[in-house]
Amino acid sequence: MSHIQDAQQYHRLLPDIDQRAHFPVPPSVTMAFTTASGKPLTVSVPHSVFDQLCLHLGNAHKAGCWITVRCCEVETLSVGTIARYVNMMVETKLHRAEVMPQMLPIEILSSILSN
Repeated sequence: MSHIQDAQQYHRLLPDIDQRAHFPVPPSVTMAFTTASGKPLTVSVPHSVFDQLCLHLGNAHKAGCWITVRCCEVETLSVGTIARYVNMMVETKLHRAEVMPQMLPIEILSSILSN
């Protein structure tokens, strides 16, 4: 059930509309959460990829939830493997050859040293 809770808390990670109007847009959307197994993850999604996921899935909340759930599906694996899996799933979801021929990779970090 905590995967769903992590996904539901995603909306808190989006910047306030006033902040977006006054500050330059960072090159990526960053999400930080802790998986059910206790692994803290920070996911950095290039805006070009996140925007396409938003269009494909319906909105930013759904895109963030989708990424969170993909990470949690393989949370017990190494951070590098999680990143490869999430990137593969995004490419599949967006039909890379049609929507994003040159997709920038999603990066995943963890503050746990022994991933």
